[in-house]
Amino acid sequence: MPNLNVHIYVDADSCPVQEEIIDVCMQYDLHPYFIATVNHYSREKAEAGWMFVDDGSQSVDLYILNQVGEGDVVITQDLSLAVLLTSKGVYVLTPRGKLVRENDADNIMNQKFIRQQTMKQRKKWKGPSAFTANDREKFRSVFQKLLSEHEGF
Repeated sequence: MPNLNVHIYVDADSCPVQEEIIDVCMQYDLHPYFIATVNHYSREKAEAGWMFVDDGSQSVDLYILNQVGEGDVVITQDLSLAVLLTSKGVYVLTPRGKLVRENDADNIMNQKFIRQQTMKQRKKWKGPSAFTANDREKFRSVFQKLLSEHEGF
């Protein structure tokens, strides 16, 4: 019996684990909500039930923020969005399998500030390492564990 009280939202514009999300959600009889900007539109995605929002730098974030409720799950790489969501009692998981917690907020925002200051000084900022098969497996494992421990599963 599915838990009808939990929703899975995916910040889908650049999400590398879409297939893994679908596979894990099927195990729990859940339907993930993929949210993307219109410039990622395709007929296949629309037919699969994706939601498309205006092309704006924060459009997907704002949509998700206005839809989620306590106990929902959001998958995103946007750690600033994650900070806002965890304060609402939302579970946030990155595509690399990191479960973001509310007490991570200070560190996340400090790192963002340092990154912005470095970029203002035109210094090079090293981006994330390449996404690997191990990252996919870690994501799948953490997502399955999160759903299996979630109330009602």
